[in-house]
Amino acid sequence: MAESKQEERKRATRRKLLEAASRVFVERGYHAPLIADMVAEAGVGQGTFYRYFDSKRQIIEILLDDIVGGLLSQFVEMSESLPDSAEAYREASEQAILRVAEVMDTQQELCSMFLREGPSVDSAFAEKLDGILARFAELARFFLDHAITNGFARPCRSDVVSQALVGMALGLFESRGRGLFSDLDASALVAEGVALIFQGIGPETVEG
Repeated sequence: MAESKQEERKRATRRKLLEAASRVFVERGYHAPLIADMVAEAGVGQGTFYRYFDSKRQIIEILLDDIVGGLLSQFVEMSESLPDSAEAYREASEQAILRVAEVMDTQQELCSMFLREGPSVDSAFAEKLDGILARFAELARFFLDHAITNGFARPCRSDVVSQALVGMALGLFESRGRGLFSDLDASALVAEGVALIFQGIGPETVEG
């Protein structure tokens, strides 16, 4: 059924408010801005805000959910077609991580704001952030356990390794947000991380 003009306008207004709030949060953090600042940025009245959202707290959670949903969706293809060899595991991992990196590159400032300001929003929001990181660790562990079970990854404490992988990814993202690795695009940065995961830091072996 085709979307009516009224529904289309409502959806556009809601998106305009979300985008305006995103810009305000990036510029001023979570605590300082008022709803008045967001509606001014969006060019709408304050009453319009309350037709779509209950509070500043609700809007930041919606923005977080949108980003996290987009990041998790990058692993759907890998989940639906699990790798059947070490080579396939590495290739699928690199492609999924690259897609995640590209999404985060487009939302670099907003993601950095979540990491910086999120824990101080309130205890429930801080707990949600912890849960999101745990979800990514669980996903990494799922793929690693699959590889171990099928003989193309070494036996290990997958719970420990998966947490380490998420920590490494988070550290790289935060460093990139501070301007480090500006000489590397997302593809090159991901390639370095994936090489570390799958090859370690030992010297390359020469087949002969």
